[in-house]
Amino acid sequence: MSYICPVCNGLQEMHTECPNCSQPVSDYGRLSDYVGPYSPYLEIDEVSSSVGTRLDQQGACIHLVVCSACTHSYTIQINS
Repeated sequence: MSYICPVCNGLQEMHTECPNCSQPVSDYGRLSDYVGPYSPYLEIDEVSSSVGTRLDQQGACIHLVVCSACTHSYTIQINS
């Protein structure tokens, strides 16, 4: 069974606050999309193995989020 990220596929919205200033953060998409110039066009399994995490086995998708108020960036794990 393959994993489908509900945030990536528009099934749910991410509502998360910045741990520094409690302002809403913006979702910048999958962390694996920032690995290389062609990573957004590769299969998730190919990119996740190059990052060092097997997202399909963990049942999670790692997203990069950024706070526009204080510019704090961090990752968040989206579970199915």
